[in-house]
Order: sequence, then structure tokens, then C-alpha cells
Amino acid sequence: MTDKKLDWTPDLSLPVGKGATYQRFTAEQGQDALEITTTPWGEGDLKVNGEEIARAAEDDFSDGDAFRELEEKAEAYEANKVTDSATRKGADAGAAAPGDRTSAEESKSGV
Repeated sequence: MTDKKLDWTPDLSLPVGKGATYQRFTAEQGQDALEITTTPWGEGDLKVNGEEIARAAEDDFSDGDAFRELEEKAEAYEANKVTDSATRKGADAGAAAPGDRTSAEESKSGV
């Protein structure tokens, strides 16, 4: 079982149950506003800050299946952002400032 970090809140202003055309769920992570919209026939969209980043559309999906698939994609998206950010910070910390000499340059110049 995965450790879920996003707390999804259903949009209670939309109709639910028989006859509902879609359901919307929202979550926030840092500065990101995430939204999952699903239909009873198993289609769905994942948006981050209003931009669609993933879609679910399988013939044998229910709305719950679509939600779970998109929820996993949202978790992975946010996890990748954290990993990418940490990698960039680590790379930035080891980078030489403009004008700094690297040890290879110093050994070539005899310094």
C-alpha cells in the first residue's frame, strides 16, 4: 500500500448518485492546485494549476477506477517535483560560481 500524501476533497456543490454526469475532487500541495474530474463511464482528467497533465479513459473503468488511476498519477507527479527539486538543489550547491576555478583548471595553470 502506498503512503498517500494528497488529501482529496469532493466538490459537494455537484450532484452525486444516479444521473450525475461527473464528480470533481480537489487537493492542494504546496503551491499546486490539483483537480480530478471523473465520469460514471470511467473517463477522467487530472489538472494541476488548471493545466491537464493526465487523462484516464478505459472501456472497462468505473468512475472509481478512473479516480484511483489519476490519484496515483497525481501522487507520482508531486513526488517527482520533490525529487527534481532536491536534485537541482544538490547540483546547485556543488556548482562553481562564475569566475571560480575548478581543481582541474587550477592544476593546469599550476596554482
